[in-house]
Order: sequence, then C-alpha cells, then structure tokens
Amino acid sequence: MFVSSRAPRPPVRKNPGVRRLETNYSSLVWSADGSQVTKSRPVGNDARRRYENEVRVNRLLNEHQPPVATPRLLAADRRTRGLTFEAFPGEPIRPKYPSDLTPADIDTVLDLARALRRYNPPRRRWMRRLNTERRLGLAARLGVLDPRDADALTVLARKHHRRLRFAHGDLVVRNVLRDGTDVALIDWEWAGLYPAGYDDAILWFSLQDLEGGRARVEQAVAVDEVSFLLSTLVIELWHLQWYISAEFRARHVATRNELVHRLLGSSP
Repeated sequence: MFVSSRAPRPPVRKNPGVRRLETNYSSLVWSADGSQVTKSRPVGNDARRRYENEVRVNRLLNEHQPPVATPRLLAADRRTRGLTFEAFPGEPIRPKYPSDLTPADIDTVLDLARALRRYNPPRRRWMRRLNTERRLGLAARLGVLDPRDADALTVLARKHHRRLRFAHGDLVVRNVLRDGTDVALIDWEWAGLYPAGYDDAILWFSLQDLEGGRARVEQAVAVDEVSFLLSTLVIELWHLQWYISAEFRARHVATRNELVHRLLGSSP
C-alpha cells in the first residue's frame, strides 16, 4: 500500500542519541525534533552532477505528485550541496546487494516500479536520457563488449529502446524506506528518461547474491522482454566499465555473456 508523503505526518522523533549518519555517498543529519533530514554530498564533478539532477527531479516531484510516496524536498543549498527533506519514519529494506530478502520484499519494490510506469511528468531538457546505442559503443571501445555483438545489439536497441519514459533509475531495496506497511522511495539522483523495464532491470542486477531473486523479477516483468534484457545488459556493462573489482569480475563477465546470448540467440 502506498501512502503519499504529501499528506501531513506527525513529527518523526528519532532516538535522541542518533543525529547523524555517514554513508559511502552522503551524510544525513536530522533536525532536533526528527521531522527533517538534510542530505549532503562529497565534492567532485560526478557528485555535483548527481546533486543537480536530484534537486531538479525533487522539485519536479513537488510540482507533479508521483504515484508513489517520497519525502518532500523542503530546501536545497547548492553551496554545501545539501538537500533538506521531510523525514520518513522508516528504514531501508536492505542494503543495495541483499542476500536475505523475502519474496514479499521483492514484490514491494516491483509494485513501486509498476506504479511509476503510470507517472508521466512534463519532460524537461535537463532530464537524464539513457542512450543505449551510445552505451553499447562505449562498452565496445573500452573492451567490455565484443564489437560484433555491439553492432548486433545496436540493431535491437534501435527497435526496442527508442521510446523512453520517466523512471527512478536506481530502484534497489536500499532506496526503499519502510515503516510498517508504508513505504517511500528516496534518492532520485539517477532519475530521468529510460526504456521500458529499466527500473525492473536495476532491481534484477542488484539481486545477484539472492537465490531465486532474479527469477522472481523476470517472472513479474510486464514489459517487452528484449527491452528488459537490453536494460540489464547496459547496467551490467556500465558496472564492468567503472565499478567491478578484479575479485568479482569473472562472475560479472559470465553474466554479461549470458545476457548477450539470450538477446542475440533469440532476437526477433
């Protein structure tokens, strides 16, 4: 059940000893009464771009209410890269890469993805746009995708990834806060225009350590299968290019190979 965070909520009172939380990507500081939380980012060009996108997206969400609950942006300070939100009285369902998620937890996130498909806010020039053809070309140039496969996949992308819709862009369980039966979606810095099924695909990618998790996502996906698989491949390639350490590389290369085979072995 989705409860809009736009409706008035009673003040959120956290443990008096808990006032600050540091993560790998940001700092969170709660107000004295716990009703507001300020998120700050480290320095760096990528952090700046993500901050600017998060400000713009949250202002868009304030103007055009989405079909999912999300804390309202109250203020933005570009000097400190701080964003102040209404505090939602919940905790993340699990870390980004969970190993002990229940089927009901997966379904909760899939429900959010399904609800977001109904959201069609006005398009803005500043919105992120996933260009699958460009991503495939970059992967080939960087040596994480065979150039011949990239050419064949580009043909599929031109057919299945032409239409883009608004999506969260990082719909993983870490970004879903839960308080009893209420849930709220946070961290919209990657939000923008993506192909159908992208939010399902990023959830699929994040369940690499959960037995049966990816299969459950695939069973629930209600969009074009080729579009979904192309999105999972693009996400896999992006992580191979920039984020995967040598310790886990072989595993992700195997996933890439499986996705390429599924796409090119059954392309329409």
